[in-house]
Amino acid sequence: MANVKQLKHLEHLEDEMLNYGSDGCAASVAFLKELYKMLGKTAGAKGFLQTKWDGAPSVVCGTDPNSGMFFVGTKSVFAKTAPKVCYTEEDVDVYYEGDLAEKLKYSLRYFSKLNIKGVVQGDLLYTDSTLKTETVDGEKLYTFRPNTITYGIPQEHDIGKEVKQSKIGVVFHTHYSGTTFGEMQAMAGAPIKTFTRASEVAVISNDTPINEVTLTAQECTTFEQYIQRIDHLCGNCGEFLDNLVENIGTTGEAKWHVASYLKQFFNSQVRQGVAIGNPRQALDNLIKFYHEKMKKELAKIKTPKTLAVKRKLVFESEVYLDNNESNFTQLLKLYKEIQDVKQFIIDKLDHLERFRTYVETEKGYKVTTPEGYVLHQDGDMIKLVNRLEFAYNNFTIQKQWR
Repeated sequence: MANVKQLKHLEHLEDEMLNYGSDGCAASVAFLKELYKMLGKTAGAKGFLQTKWDGAPSVVCGTDPNSGMFFVGTKSVFAKTAPKVCYTEEDVDVYYEGDLAEKLKYSLRYFSKLNIKGVVQGDLLYTDSTLKTETVDGEKLYTFRPNTITYGIPQEHDIGKEVKQSKIGVVFHTHYSGTTFGEMQAMAGAPIKTFTRASEVAVISNDTPINEVTLTAQECTTFEQYIQRIDHLCGNCGEFLDNLVENIGTTGEAKWHVASYLKQFFNSQVRQGVAIGNPRQALDNLIKFYHEKMKKELAKIKTPKTLAVKRKLVFESEVYLDNNESNFTQLLKLYKEIQDVKQFIIDKLDHLERFRTYVETEKGYKVTTPEGYVLHQDGDMIKLVNRLEFAYNNFTIQKQWR
């Protein structure tokens, strides 16, 4: 699942079942089995991991397949109507303004030196105006904060030496195939080794050094047991998950069904820094969340006739909740198991990278973990993010580039 045409949004591993029901559940199990092969050094592993960098904005650039001209843009180059493709700095001024326009002009000016064949996408990390030299915990670093996370690159590291010379830094993570922007297909990775080197551009690799991970025999057993439990729960929940997916929507009767508020509920828990623990307690929280949502929606309705119709839909959804208490409890148990195994994996990966990661607080820098990882398998992509760490910061810390 989570196969994307243009890379506009990746899904969390635990959300696949909410998006695609039993098929999403099966996809999550397949992703986990592939990760077991990769981390356990098992023969036959075909997937690979990329470390997510919390860059912004996302830049699409390369050679226009029709004109042969170099271009830059945001994800809007893929818009079906009025795509925003910039070949000159004047084009940038037509479509954009402010800080974003300046960053795109820098991208146009310097990425054109890389001689990129085809179309790639990446996340901008810094320009020379946002790059700082700081000493943190006694270590001399080049620091930059493109979005939520502040990155620190040791000055004596090879990447640090590149950063020192550069005017702009970027992580390219995706390339595209296709002859028109509207029909292009996202493909994992970017061929950065084929780019012409330019001292003004620090092109940072995002390949996760997974070969440095070693699982003990006990950790392999723990991982296997997670997968077995999740597979079993998927079997128990499959039919119910499919029914939920059928009832999800933003209009009509679906707008009033509890199924349409599951992802909102889980996001609300992240914003509050609350992990899914006891499934029964989580179900109580879900019911309360749904009731509060419906109270606000019903309050917007002015006509008595319409209000009566919508109240009936809410009542039917509440009956659905009551009748499926056991199914919802099993779903929440499954969600928790997937979150737990995901964190087990992330904990093995977070200490591999050579860069430093922080969030800015009123008291200074606080050490945090990388944004997360993207698993690629047979053309599918899924993200592994510690949502209680990164996503909480992402929801609560003001962005800098916008």
